[in-house]
Amino acid sequence: MTNFQLLSEEEDEKVWKAFYNLFHFEPSIDQFPGIKTERVHLKFDIKDCFSPNYPYDKLEEFALDLFKNISSPGERLYSLDWHHPSYDFDPRKPMERGEFDEWIVPIFPNGDYYIFLTKDFNNVWFGHPWEQTITLIGDEIVEFAQKMQPGFPK
Repeated sequence: MTNFQLLSEEEDEKVWKAFYNLFHFEPSIDQFPGIKTERVHLKFDIKDCFSPNYPYDKLEEFALDLFKNISSPGERLYSLDWHHPSYDFDPRKPMERGEFDEWIVPIFPNGDYYIFLTKDFNNVWFGHPWEQTITLIGDEIVEFAQKMQPGFPK
């Protein structure tokens, strides 16, 4: 059994509709920000990460640590890739990799919006490829990120 489980078409539509509504998601290559929220959030500038020498494994480790801290054992999170299949996954299980040795839905937004969130939508990782940012939304995910100090500018 693989960790990344494809969402049904019905669940995929439901999750995306809720995400658009809750975060006023407006996809754009030049109008920022792509999401809006009054919730606690933290935005990281990742412009310097767009380099072939950037240690993406460290970013994946940071994300996994966050995801484990905001979820309980056995709890599955959503993994969304804009205009591509959506999944759920368990951050405590092995993460399958795709053709470029990235997770099935990559953590680094190098060409599309990549979103990871708890199923109650209370904690969100939102990667914006054109703004070149990662925004964390939610009390728990922000608290853990601040403790972990990931090493890119806010």
